[in-house]
Amino acid sequence: MGTRKPTIKSNPVYQPSFGARKSVRAFLVLFATFAFFFALVATPALRLVSAHGDEDHGEQKTQTQTGKTAAPIRTAERNVQTPDGQFKVRLRQTPPDPRAGEEAQFAADLSEQVEGGFGGGGALPLEAAKVTARVTTAAGAAVASNLATHDEGTPGSYGVHYAFRDGGEYKTIFDIRTSDNRQFSADFPVSIVSAPVNWAFWLGLAILILLSAGAIFGYYNSWSRDGVTAREAARKTLPVAIATLVFFALGTAALAYFAPPHERRTVAALPPAGAETQTTGTALATGDPALGGSGAIVIIPKESQLLFNIRTAPVEVRRIVSGLKVTGAVRARPDARLVISPPVSGRVFFNRGVTIGSVVGRGEQVGTIEQILGAPEQASLEGQRIQLRTAALEQQARQAEQNALAQQARTRLTQAQRELQRATNLLEVGAAPKKRVEEAQTAVKLAQQEVASAEQQARVAAQQVQLARQSVARVDPVRTFPLVSPVTGSVTDVKAVTGQQVEAGAELLSVVNLSTVLLEAQVFEKDLATVRDSRRATYTAAGIPGEVYAIGEGGNSDGGRLVTIGASVNPQTRTVPVIFEVPNPLNRLRDGMFVEITMDTSGGAQVLSVPKQAIVTEQGRTFVYIFKGGEIFEKRVVTLGSEGQDYYEIKSGVQAGERVVTEGIYQLRSTQPGA
Repeated sequence: MGTRKPTIKSNPVYQPSFGARKSVRAFLVLFATFAFFFALVATPALRLVSAHGDEDHGEQKTQTQTGKTAAPIRTAERNVQTPDGQFKVRLRQTPPDPRAGEEAQFAADLSEQVEGGFGGGGALPLEAAKVTARVTTAAGAAVASNLATHDEGTPGSYGVHYAFRDGGEYKTIFDIRTSDNRQFSADFPVSIVSAPVNWAFWLGLAILILLSAGAIFGYYNSWSRDGVTAREAARKTLPVAIATLVFFALGTAALAYFAPPHERRTVAALPPAGAETQTTGTALATGDPALGGSGAIVIIPKESQLLFNIRTAPVEVRRIVSGLKVTGAVRARPDARLVISPPVSGRVFFNRGVTIGSVVGRGEQVGTIEQILGAPEQASLEGQRIQLRTAALEQQARQAEQNALAQQARTRLTQAQRELQRATNLLEVGAAPKKRVEEAQTAVKLAQQEVASAEQQARVAAQQVQLARQSVARVDPVRTFPLVSPVTGSVTDVKAVTGQQVEAGAELLSVVNLSTVLLEAQVFEKDLATVRDSRRATYTAAGIPGEVYAIGEGGNSDGGRLVTIGASVNPQTRTVPVIFEVPNPLNRLRDGMFVEITMDTSGGAQVLSVPKQAIVTEQGRTFVYIFKGGEIFEKRVVTLGSEGQDYYEIKSGVQAGERVVTEGIYQLRSTQPGA
């Protein structure tokens, strides 16, 4: 008999269930995911905060106010003349391009023009005035009213801050009441743009949504794979979903704090009156005085570049038309100018709208001529009218006779058809021979032919009656003849008025087709050798400023061509006419218009060139402003070569690929050193 081992009972150790372990893992994964996201979003912002944590912002503000780091501003002035005095309101605004939701700062500097007095007159600041501001739309609808202003620290300067909700065009209005109870107002337009979208916020929000949805769906799906019912899986997922939504709300708030939906920018304080000088540009170098300041560097902030509407163009190697410059005039082609004349004498009647400048088409009727006959001709016409009326009555009588004959034929046809029916019925019962039926059929056919002939004669008689009546109507002492344009073109001259009596062959209207015109240039005889070798040219018209047109460009006739060179010399001017033919699709060139033509003598050489608008002349030297990138511009002296209609050849000073300023040069010159 063996020995029995004693049974040792121990208390069971608690072990968490599978579901609890899954919940803990889910929360840990969720917490780690959102912690990673917070670190991803918040770390750059925290780094930015720590980088600026030791700066003295009060000192920075002082520097701004003293002009060392002045904010870009926009200025505008209003002169207000009232019975009580002459005032000037000067607006200062920063930023110059305010955005929706961004606080804009305005300051109104008030002064009054005083004549005489102990001070000798001049502009005196308006102190101790009561100033309020209003904001309206450009159309005048009220947006904000009774905005209180504050003292800007300078005599006569009053400031107000306002944040526009939406972009658009607005007006800021200052209502001023002086200390001696005089009142006036001044308004200034303000353009508000929408703040750019911060795509980092929306990208982060999309990531948050994906993480939240993925966490909830993944946790729910893990329970579903364990065989748990859908209802039980949803119940177990509910705490995780609530926690996820809490984390989502916190993440969205953090995202909006560190990376708001719209971009934000820091707006510097508005400097005091007089401290904004040179805030739109800062000269970093005065350049070489011996070259008139060539090499000077000017900085223009991006906002000011937009306000100044600065535009640039590349320095390129191109073929420019340069050489002999002559004057000329626009002429219509000889075969494109025609006149409209009446074929007979009479009174003219033009259609409504036909006047100088009207466009008419070929074959289009522009009016009529009414010819009125004299007494002998009218007596002859009256005799003709009587004869025609008599003939018309005779034709009416013949028509009536033919209608009667046709009616008789139709009656006989009806009688023959009845006889045929009767004979047919008797034949069916054997009471009449077949021959009687055949005779009745023959009679019906003859009657039908007789009816057809009679009706045809009646129709002919009716047509003759109609012709006779029309002949009577055409016999009229007043005859009308159309006036038709022989070409498509514009009416250039009207030499008669509606209702005027004109003679046959008189010139009533002049019509010219200007779709293609001639340019007649006068060239001195000493320059004929140059002209014979030139087939390319450009021209400008005094009536179309700022545009240059090419002749013979590209080797085709679409841009015009040289037609002929005159064979004789004008004995007074010693010039020879040179004729070019050019297209004029929009009829912008008018007959007789003055033009300036440049005939190419360069031989088609490719040269370094810049637009004419880029050239600045100062003290006998020529300059351009080179865009160096970003906010930097350089003033540089250049040497010019040949001159084209729209480009200058550059011998030295610039290189191909550099960009020169073509618009906004005046503002650049106003900010350069010594300007």
